Amino acid sequence: MQTNCEQSIIALNPTRNPTMFRALFLIALVPALVYGNVTRACTGGRPQPFSVNIEGCSAAPCDLVRGQDVIALIDFTTDRAVTSMTTVATATALGVVTTYPLGSNAVTCNFLQGSSCPLSANEDVTYRLTMPILSIYPLVSLSIEIDVLDQNNNSVTCFVVDAQVVTASK
Repeated sequence: MQTNCEQSIIALNPTRNPTMFRALFLIALVPALVYGNVTRACTGGRPQPFSVNIEGCSAAPCDLVRGQDVIALIDFTTDRAVTSMTTVATATALGVVTTYPLGSNAVTCNFLQGSSCPLSANEDVTYRLTMPILSIYPLVSLSIEIDVLDQNNNSVTCFVVDAQVVTASK
C-alpha cells in the first residue's frame, strides 16, 4: 500500500503521468508569460501589438542603458492594407513630452522580419525596433509611447512602456 506522499510523487512523475506533468507545466508558465508583458495600451483605442519583447526586460520599468541600443521585437497584425509605415516614439519624463529621435530606424518597413511592405490586411508582422540610448541622456524615469503609423498617419499598432535611463553596470 502506498502512502499519500508516494501517490503524489507518482502522479507528478513526468514519465508515469505525462498529461498531468504538461498541465502543471502550462499552469506554471502562464503567470511567467503574463508577468513578462511590460507594455500597456495607448490612449484613444489604437490597436495594440499582440506581443512586445524588449531584450533584457522582463518587468517594468525597463532599464535603458546609456550608450547602448534597446532592441524590441513587436508582433502585430495589420487590420488593413498598408503600403508604408513610420514609427513615432514619444517620451514623457518629469511632465515634459517630446519626440524621441529614431533617425533612420523610424522607417518601419525596413526592419520587418520575414515580410516587407506593402502588407495585406490581416497580415502577421514582426518588427525589429532599435532605439539608441545616447550616453548624454539624463538618468531619469520616463514612459515611451511607440506608435507605428501607416501612409495616411493612422495608427497600425501602438504601446507604451515605462522605463528608466541607467548607467552601464561595471
